[in-house]
Amino acid sequence: MRLASHPKYSSGGSERQMDLIGQYLIKKNVDIHFIINKTNKTHKEIEEINGIKVHTIGKPRYYKKYRKGKDFFQIINGTDSSLFYKHLFKYNFDIYHLSGADFITGIWAFYSRIIKKKKFVFTAVSTLDCEKNGFGWSKTTNQVYKYGIQHADQVVVLADCMKKEMYKNFNINSIVIKSGHPIPNGVIKKNDPPMILWISRLNKLKYPDLFIKIFEELKDLNAKFVLIGSGSYMKNELIKFSKKYSNFTYIPGVKQYIDNVYYAKASLLISTSSIEGFPNAFIQAWMYKTPVISLNIDPDDVISNYNLGFHAKGNFQKLIDTIKDLIENPSKIKDISNNCRDYAIANHDIKRTSNQYYSLYKKLLH
Repeated sequence: MRLASHPKYSSGGSERQMDLIGQYLIKKNVDIHFIINKTNKTHKEIEEINGIKVHTIGKPRYYKKYRKGKDFFQIINGTDSSLFYKHLFKYNFDIYHLSGADFITGIWAFYSRIIKKKKFVFTAVSTLDCEKNGFGWSKTTNQVYKYGIQHADQVVVLADCMKKEMYKNFNINSIVIKSGHPIPNGVIKKNDPPMILWISRLNKLKYPDLFIKIFEELKDLNAKFVLIGSGSYMKNELIKFSKKYSNFTYIPGVKQYIDNVYYAKASLLISTSSIEGFPNAFIQAWMYKTPVISLNIDPDDVISNYNLGFHAKGNFQKLIDTIKDLIENPSKIKDISNNCRDYAIANHDIKRTSNQYYSLYKKLLH
């Protein structure tokens, strides 16, 4: 499997998801290797983490600028694609699995299918992965990516809405395997006063600035606002802002799996993102009986159809009014909370997700 990083070094949802699946599969005696980009100088070339062999290649660099380049060989060098290619010649894996759209999708497809004559699986993790030029890459990068997904033995998506887009834009019949998470045990006790949580990577598409605006509208509520975000985007502004108010806390990222502590304590999870696939944060929140209040995102309309929170459909004032109403009337949150957990357990148990991947791998090898 190839990831941009391992959750030991990154709190990203796709990295977390593949790690959870990998940990489950090693219990079935599957030999799992992760190939990751080097994001800092402390990475070891190879290490074993929870039974998974993690290989780090390349050097720390800003990959995004290379994906917009036009010269094929410059992109190869800039994205460490040649190093992946050389590194993988050392091994003879049965299946190569890539998560998330990238230039290297095409490199992996060519390497695994043409050179090694092995199976290649691609998982789309965002709706942008299903669009022809969702990321604004160069024509060269888009063509290589398109080659990769169209030559995959199987393309996997996280939701039915992504499946439709993948077929419409690339004529690919993908399959849906929903993301999964462990089912938490024990009593779930919420904070008092209630916690209103925002948790994600800090970047423009996630709109952390809107959470600040939400706080400014509702700062007189009897509630604690917590923003957890890894990355440098708006980091300095958030540090300064959090010092002004006792009921607004900024946490610059948390270690892997520690974030579940916050999902468990939170009364509401707020989403201001403009683009997602099926957010892992939603699933983790629901596992801990935490409704999701989303400005823009409702994959497959599950929030609306299963009463898992509220989808504002882009209406910021409705978002504000709903948060205020729920915090002032906590009995309404309790009515929704059980729906959240029941839905998450029925649809997003990591055992079910992992078994679906295990069945897919076995099918491809026979």
